[in-house]
Amino acid sequence: MSAANTLPPLEVGDIAPRFTLTEPATGAAFDSHQDEASGRPMILAFVGSPSEPIAAQLLARRQAFEALGALAFVVARRPDQQAGVLGDAEGAMSRHFAGKGSGLVTIGRNGHALQRVQTNEPAAVDRTYDLLSALASEAAPRPAERQAPVLIVPNVLSAADCKRLITVFNMDGNVFVEPGHGVQNRKTDYKMRIPDNGRKDRIDHWVVNPQTMGLINDRLRRRLFPEIQKAFQYKITRHERYRIGSYEGERGGDLNGHRDNTQPNVAHRRL
Repeated sequence: MSAANTLPPLEVGDIAPRFTLTEPATGAAFDSHQDEASGRPMILAFVGSPSEPIAAQLLARRQAFEALGALAFVVARRPDQQAGVLGDAEGAMSRHFAGKGSGLVTIGRNGHALQRVQTNEPAAVDRTYDLLSALASEAAPRPAERQAPVLIVPNVLSAADCKRLITVFNMDGNVFVEPGHGVQNRKTDYKMRIPDNGRKDRIDHWVVNPQTMGLINDRLRRRLFPEIQKAFQYKITRHERYRIGSYEGERGGDLNGHRDNTQPNVAHRRL
């Protein structure tokens, strides 16, 4: 996993990179993208040695996680030959996935990091088992319903990210401009009422601040754009100015169906 040396630390919501590590017990290489692993949640305990308590707890419950459709591995810098132990002698993968090299990381079915807890956190394995149990129930087979070709990617923005953007909406850019498609020469954030389709309850906050744009760009590039390219074979190269939308809820969700690319000034929109 040499590329991990150049990657930023993995955060909850990020897409976990592909990795290949050797299982000393069998001598076989485990590829996180191999068929047996595709679409399955994965729990990875990053430790120095498999003798550490968190490693023993996870290995003891591998079958329980397997029953939930998940794979569980101990990733050790000093591995032994127990089943379920993978070797990461250089520690590159451990540093990327677990920060300073120790931690329990849960990867979801879509390859995004769902949770990261410290290996010394009480009941860390129990907490992870509860999370996977909830995911297993959500993934239970059910009749398909008609739907548009919509890509759903959860956790692109974390709860903390959302709180920050709500604070930006509430505290910054409280100058209102006339409705339209953006004012290109403004140097600071601003707001605009959106009266389309008879709306009276929507206000858009137009983002100009570089720090706010940087946050949004970082999350989309790391967590959304690769999924769009994978699903639609379409590479995102540009975007319209970001807006934070606020709805007061007066319409109770009632809105006529519409398309967002029928006018010449928005005909470029794809996703």
